[in-house]
Amino acid sequence: MLQEGTATSLAAPIRIGDSLVVVKHRRIPIETDTEAVFRVRTGEHGVWRQVNGSTIPPSWRNAADALRRSRGFAVILGDVDSGKSTLCAYLANICLDHEVQTCIIDGDVGQADIGPPTTTSSSTVSKHILSLQQLRPERSYFVGDTSPSSVPDKLVQSITHLKDKISTGSEIAILNTDGWVREDQAVEHKLRLLSSLRPDLVLALSLDHELDHILDLQKRPTLRLEASKFARTRTREERKKAREEGYRRFLKNPIHLDLKLNMIKLRMFNASKQQRLDQTSMNEGTLAGLLDEEGELLSIGRIERIGNGIIGITTKAEETPRTIEIGAVILSSRLEEIGYEP
Repeated sequence: MLQEGTATSLAAPIRIGDSLVVVKHRRIPIETDTEAVFRVRTGEHGVWRQVNGSTIPPSWRNAADALRRSRGFAVILGDVDSGKSTLCAYLANICLDHEVQTCIIDGDVGQADIGPPTTTSSSTVSKHILSLQQLRPERSYFVGDTSPSSVPDKLVQSITHLKDKISTGSEIAILNTDGWVREDQAVEHKLRLLSSLRPDLVLALSLDHELDHILDLQKRPTLRLEASKFARTRTREERKKAREEGYRRFLKNPIHLDLKLNMIKLRMFNASKQQRLDQTSMNEGTLAGLLDEEGELLSIGRIERIGNGIIGITTKAEETPRTIEIGAVILSSRLEEIGYEP
C-alpha cells in the first residue's frame, strides 16, 4: 500500500491508500521517481526488494510509442517466462493513457491469464491493469490442452476467430502468445500463426537468439525487444500451481448439471466429429469445455460421470450447452492437475 508520495506499476498510477495484491507465483514492479513511503505485508514465501533504475527496458517504451502511433494488430513473441504478459499489460496501460481503445487476446493456453487454462480469450481494456488476470474474458474458445503442440491447428483457428470478432471500436489489438518457440515444430507453428493473422507489428521479446529461426522466416514488420533483467523464471511445479489457481478462479462455487447425451453433442477436444459412448466411460475428473451454438466457450467444467445416457458435470455455465468437448487434463476434486489423457 502506498502511504505517501507517487508511484506507478507498468505505467499504471498507484493511488495513496489503494492495496495492491500480488498473487502466488507472480511479481509486480513498482516505480517512483520521488521519495515515497509504502507499507508491505508478505505472505508465505513472499519477498520484496528495492532496486535502482527502471524495470522497464528502454525498448519497451519505444515499442509502446510505435504501437500507439501506428495502431493496428500486434503479436508478442517470446520464450517461457520472458515477460510477455508483463509487456502486454504495460502496452495496454500506455495506450489507455493516450485514450486509444485496446483489446488483448490471450493465446497462451498453458499459462492463460484472461480465461482459464486450456482456453484462448479476448478482452477490452477499460482501466489500468497490473496483470492480465484483472481482465474479464468477453469471448473464449476451448482448445482442450495446456500444450500448444497438442492441437496447433485448432489453436491457430481459435486465435484467428478471436481476432476476426474483435470490436470494430478497438484501434489496437495485442496478442499474447505461448512460450513454445525453440523446436522445429514450434517454429512451424508460429510461422503458421503469423501467416494466418497477418499482424501489423511483431514484438519479439528475446532473451538471446531463440527467436531468430522464426523472425528470419517471416515478413511482417518487427521490433526486437530485450527481456527485463528482473523477469523471473518459474519452475515447472510453479507453473502447474499457477494453472490450478486458474481452474479454481473459473470453477469457484460451481453448480451440478446432468445433461442427456441425446440432447447435446459430445466429442473429444482433438476430434472434429461427435463421439458415441455406449457404455459407462472412465472420464471422471476430466476437464471439459461447454460450448454454445457458435462453438464459443460458455464455461469450463469438471466431468463427474458419463453413463446411462447422462453426463454429469460441475460447472459455472448458466445456460445449457450445445456441445461438450472433453479435454486432456484430469483434475482432482480440489482442482489439482493429476493427469493427462492423450
